[in-house]
Amino acid sequence: MSADSGEAVVSTATPALIDESNLLRSVVRLAWPVVIQQVSFSMVQLVDTALVGHLGEDALAGVRLAGQLFWFSQAGIIAVSVGATAIVARTVGAGDRDQASHVLQSAFALALAWGLLMAVMMWFVGGMWLDLMGTEPEAKEAGAEYLRAVSIGMPFSALMFAGNAAQQGAGDTRTPMLVGLAINVVNVIVAYTLINGTGIAPELKVTGSGLGFSVSAIVGFILVFGVLISGARELKWSPKEVREFNPTLARRLLNVGVPAGVEQLQFNIAFMIYTAIIVSLGTTALAAHGVTLAIQSLTFNVGFALSVATSALVGQSLGAGRPDLAERSAYLTMRYSLLFMASLSIIMMFFGGEITSLFVGGEDADKVVDIGEDLLFIFAFAMPGLAVSLTLGGALRGAGDTRSVLYIMAGSTWILRLVPAYVLAIVLDLGVPGAWMAAIIDINARAFVMYLRFRQGKWKHIKV
Repeated sequence: MSADSGEAVVSTATPALIDESNLLRSVVRLAWPVVIQQVSFSMVQLVDTALVGHLGEDALAGVRLAGQLFWFSQAGIIAVSVGATAIVARTVGAGDRDQASHVLQSAFALALAWGLLMAVMMWFVGGMWLDLMGTEPEAKEAGAEYLRAVSIGMPFSALMFAGNAAQQGAGDTRTPMLVGLAINVVNVIVAYTLINGTGIAPELKVTGSGLGFSVSAIVGFILVFGVLISGARELKWSPKEVREFNPTLARRLLNVGVPAGVEQLQFNIAFMIYTAIIVSLGTTALAAHGVTLAIQSLTFNVGFALSVATSALVGQSLGAGRPDLAERSAYLTMRYSLLFMASLSIIMMFFGGEITSLFVGGEDADKVVDIGEDLLFIFAFAMPGLAVSLTLGGALRGAGDTRSVLYIMAGSTWILRLVPAYVLAIVLDLGVPGAWMAAIIDINARAFVMYLRFRQGKWKHIKV
């Protein structure tokens, strides 16, 4: 994918971000803050799931289904974030930090527009979407309440994500980590208080969980903008730039980012269909599916962190004219991701029931735990493939090769997940475990094709 190539001519020097004599040190320095950020985020999701789960399976099912629309809303945010990360990494690698600040301003403008659009959709269309999913009335009511509460924070969340993505592209993963920790603490406190009602705070149940997200998003927005305005880290942004909008930079950003957003969008649409298959199996099956999804999100953290690190390393290396260094960095992160996630798969195989039982209560809890244990055991077989897919996908995105990632993801999801899921879960009557077996097929096939694409090396010549 090529775009405007108004980039500065670069030397073949090693970017300051990278210690070429010890690549592992550079990877760890970038990745560990992302691990902490993601673990804290996943823990908040798990805490929210546990809090809502103890309100009963209707509340849990409604919020998990509403969460599907929330992840649909992330498509535009991801488009802006991936574009910002890739282009900022290139400009910083080329030594042009002023241009990086201009890219950041374009990212903010696009993120704000998307956040406002999603806020309106969640508030007014959320209930209709839940109807289309075939949600039972009690679960639909809970999900619609949750979406209205979440909509308040969407514009602030979009701006926060754009700012964090740009900072990660510049090599600053610690600031997003600290912001993430702060907002997650706020989320837990507000959600716990408003779900249950404490003192003068009303008991809002699922609405309280949604307001926890919105309040924490506003806090995160304030923190991110405070850091950028201060200029204390890698990037600096001035409120004076609000009036400046560079259409050329916006096009460059969207040229890289839109395929990543479409990738997320098509995956979420496919996942809605996938979820609809599970919905047809009953509320207990759906509750087990939702809880297990929240638990498995913890397993993504190291792989995702290494993916973020790889994007920054690859982008900055290419910006400095060092495709050889970009390739070495990507393979290194892939090896360590494989090692760690394979280790996690063993824990999932042997302790799935004990882990699931920590987050389930109320009526039919035993049935939910039994299904959850089976699902975690099955998903353990996807962990090596997930490690490869995450890290090399991050490398390709960091290079700006977002179209190939889109094609790989779309092909594997629609052909290798949805069709087998229906056959295994419905036709062969294997239930939710059958649907999750289809996910294993999808993830491992995707990893293999991603590896082949990276080995071709075409990503080394893409302009962003």
